[in-house]
Amino acid sequence: MALPDLLIRSPDGSDALRSEPLARLDLRRFLYVGAVNHRAQQALQKIDRGELGDPQLERIELLLAIKNEIVTRLVSGQSRHSVPHYIATLTHFLRFLDDNQKSFSIDQLEANYLEFAERLFIAANKKRATLNRNSAYGRAVILSALFGSILNIPTTVRLVNRTRLKPFPRAKKSVNRTVEKQSLEATFKQGNFLVDLVSGLSIEAVHGPLPLIIPMRPGLVEHDQVQLYAGLSELEWPSTPKDQWTLHEKQRYRNAMRLRRSMRDIKGKGGARRWRLVNLRVQAEFLIFLAQTGINLTQAKELKRGTLKYKPLGDSWQVRCYKRRKGGEVSFQVYKSYKPFLENYRSFISYFFPESESLFPLFDLNGQNESATKTGLTSFVLIRSLLTGYAIPWVTPRELRSTRVNWLLRRSGDADLTAEMAQHTRKVLKQQYERPSQQRAMIEVTQFWNKHDPIKQGDLTGSVIASSCNGKPEATDDKPASVAEPNCINPSGCLWCRHLRDSDTEDYVWSLASMRHLKSIEVSITPTRETVPADQVIERLSAKLAWFRSSSPQRAQWVDEARERIAEGDYHPNWSHIIEFLEQG
Repeated sequence: MALPDLLIRSPDGSDALRSEPLARLDLRRFLYVGAVNHRAQQALQKIDRGELGDPQLERIELLLAIKNEIVTRLVSGQSRHSVPHYIATLTHFLRFLDDNQKSFSIDQLEANYLEFAERLFIAANKKRATLNRNSAYGRAVILSALFGSILNIPTTVRLVNRTRLKPFPRAKKSVNRTVEKQSLEATFKQGNFLVDLVSGLSIEAVHGPLPLIIPMRPGLVEHDQVQLYAGLSELEWPSTPKDQWTLHEKQRYRNAMRLRRSMRDIKGKGGARRWRLVNLRVQAEFLIFLAQTGINLTQAKELKRGTLKYKPLGDSWQVRCYKRRKGGEVSFQVYKSYKPFLENYRSFISYFFPESESLFPLFDLNGQNESATKTGLTSFVLIRSLLTGYAIPWVTPRELRSTRVNWLLRRSGDADLTAEMAQHTRKVLKQQYERPSQQRAMIEVTQFWNKHDPIKQGDLTGSVIASSCNGKPEATDDKPASVAEPNCINPSGCLWCRHLRDSDTEDYVWSLASMRHLKSIEVSITPTRETVPADQVIERLSAKLAWFRSSSPQRAQWVDEARERIAEGDYHPNWSHIIEFLEQG
């Protein structure tokens, strides 16, 4: 009996999915008992030598169904990069069937899947786990999608939902204000560089003389300019005068000067590889596009020029395009300031790729034809090399998207609006993109207390220690008995008043430090070694200053500055006259 063809091919009919080894794509090896425990190439060699016995014909139906499902997904537009993940996950499942002598019948597929999922759960949750919980859940999800389609199970009752496997969310690290600022600064710096770069990479510049000099905004890069040599390198000439050059040196110089002159043909080596300048601009424009629209890389890379539909929307455009994974149209906004950039880019790319349908086409590695893989839009080799050479931080598309989402969330404070602009549900936004933000948390806490504080902002007045209160003294429960009762006259009593509101200012920190110095003087002149009220006030003031110092770099600077002032005899006006009187005495 002739065996069916079980090789997974590309939708175009080629034998291999580009770089993926042919043997790994051949499901024929799973027809043989024990083959799953060998590497793909080794298993096929053993099969050809007859070392693994006869094929198990009852397995054909399941393996054909698996092959057809994967090919169907490729035809419908799913990335070819998903195939290796499918094969690797299927190998684990088929090894489970083979090792445990389970039936390969499609009738038993659902029961076998549930048993395999239970084993994944046990392996991931025992004390000495041999499998990561997210890895276990990921395998179950992939198999659930494949087998659910094969068995015609609706997506609303997915197989994985009938297992005990659940996604295990990773803890998100909070981001303080300094890190947020650095992230935004790096993003803006890269963005400014890219905008200046694309402005200089015009059609005329690509055809013009080399090296191409592109002016940059002041302070962005050294000498405020970028030099591009396309496929040429900066030549180092001998230090001897030209009339003493050898024949070879003269010929080398003439060839270099010829390639550096303006020319119309930019393809291949003959045009000094000027096609690299086109690829460089496309990569830069692609990153700018991602930053402006917020759509993900995979979706943007596949956009076609002919499928974009523009609709005026106030000061911006609403752009619609077809998204295969969603099975319908998706929309995003192009801001008014970006509109002329996009129009200019479309003219640029139409000139160099008049026949291409892609919005972001690239030349292949030979510089002759359009690249089929467009790996430059995932690896960004040209643009990253240029950024590194000019000390510009590299912000990946993923980081760029995350920074954009969190910036929008911080500025708007509206999770639903941010999710809509990022083309996600609120749940996905929270789980995948939102980063805990110290700055946003501080704003939310401040807003909460401003709203729920029993003392309204309009009722606050100045206290006797340079902070705020409502002028109605009331002691806290932890006030030491020896310390004076709050009375809006005795400064020590303010520190244990329910209605005291600390001020987040440098002046207040200076006042606290000066008051502590005053109390230190009082303690030093008290003729006793027992604890006195001034000791407890000093402890309270030290705790407040310690909090200011540890809460943020800016507040730490306030504390350091206050200490330096005290050391120099520069005291807060609230306390200076008393301190100076005691020091003179």
